[in-house]
Amino acid sequence: MIIPIFIMNSGCPHKCIFCNQIIASGDYSFEPNKSAFDKIVKTYLNSNYNKTKKTEIAFYGGNFTGLPADLRKDLLSWANSYIDKGAVQSLRVSTRPDYISDEALKMLKEYNVETIELGAQSFSDQVLEHAQRGHNASSIEKAMILLKKYFFRTSLHLMAGLPKDNKESFIYSLNKTAELKPDMARINPTLVLKDTLLAQQYEQGLYTPLSLRDAVDLCCLAINILSRSGVRIIRFGLHISDEMKKDGAVLAGPIHPSFGSVVLSSFFYNKTLTLLKKIPQTANEFCFRLSPADISSFRGLNNSNLLTLQRLYPRIKITAKTSLEHKRGDISCLTDNGIYLYTNIHSPYSDYQTEGH
Repeated sequence: MIIPIFIMNSGCPHKCIFCNQIIASGDYSFEPNKSAFDKIVKTYLNSNYNKTKKTEIAFYGGNFTGLPADLRKDLLSWANSYIDKGAVQSLRVSTRPDYISDEALKMLKEYNVETIELGAQSFSDQVLEHAQRGHNASSIEKAMILLKKYFFRTSLHLMAGLPKDNKESFIYSLNKTAELKPDMARINPTLVLKDTLLAQQYEQGLYTPLSLRDAVDLCCLAINILSRSGVRIIRFGLHISDEMKKDGAVLAGPIHPSFGSVVLSSFFYNKTLTLLKKIPQTANEFCFRLSPADISSFRGLNNSNLLTLQRLYPRIKITAKTSLEHKRGDISCLTDNGIYLYTNIHSPYSDYQTEGH
C-alpha cells in the first residue's frame, strides 16, 4: 500500500506547460506541519492497513529534492516515525532529474527512502524545451547514474504527445529508458488541463492532442520496448482525480476512466491475433488459457476482444479459461484437432496499478 502525500508543486523552480497539480492530483492543500501529516497517514493506516503487504509513504506532486533542506528533514523525520513503529516499511519521493545530487541522495538514504520516481517526460531536447522543463536529456541520464550509484529503486515517468513529440521521438525516449534500465516506468499521455500554457496553445490552435486510439497504440509500443529490458510499467495514464471529473477541467486529450485497462486489452488483442495467424484454419475450436490476472485483459472491456475475434473467425468457436499453471503474460492455445501453441508476451507489469497514485 502507498500512502500519498501531495506536496503540490513545492520545490518546483517553475511550472511546466502541461502542469496543473490541483487538477491532476486533487484539490489538496499542502500543509507542512506534523499534525496535517499525521492525519493523512493515520487515515490511510486505519482504513487500508494490511499487515501482509508492504506499506510506503510517498511524497508526490512536486520536486522533493528541490524543497528547502530543513523542510525535507522534517517530512522525512515524520515519515520515519512510522517506520520506527513498524507501521510503514519504506519511503518514496518524486523529483526532477536536475535536482539530483550526491548531497541530496545521501540525505534520502539516511532517512530510509527506497524508491525515487524521476520526472523525465521525454529524452528529446526539443520536446523538453517546448514543455519548458528547464533541463535536457543529459540531466536525466546523469541523474539515473547517480541513483544507481546509491542503489535506489528507480521509476522514470514519460509523457506521450507533448508539443513537438511524435511517434519517432517517443520511441527514441522508450529506447533510452530501456538502456537506462529503471526498475519501473509510468507512461502518461498528455492531457490539456485548464489554466496551463498548454491550454492556451490548444485554444489558439497551436497544439493538437493525441487521440485515444493513438495514445493506446503508443502505450502498447511502450510495453513491447520496455518489457524486453525488464522495465515494469506500473501505470498508464493519470489517476482520474475528482477535480479532473469537473466540467472544463480537462479541455482535451486521451482521457478515459479505465485507460490502463484499455491499453492492456489492446495489447492482448494484438498479441492474440498474431498467435491466431499461426494456427492452420482447419480447426473448429480454439481454447485459450491464461493466468487469472490476465483473463479480463484478454477478454477486453465488455468482452470486446473475444467478440471481435469471433467476428474475424465466425466458423471457429473461441473460448478463454484461466489456468493456475500460467504465470502472468503466458498465453496458450489448444485447438480441437490437437494443435498447441504457447507464447509469453514479455510483459513484466506484475505490479501494474498497485504501486500508487
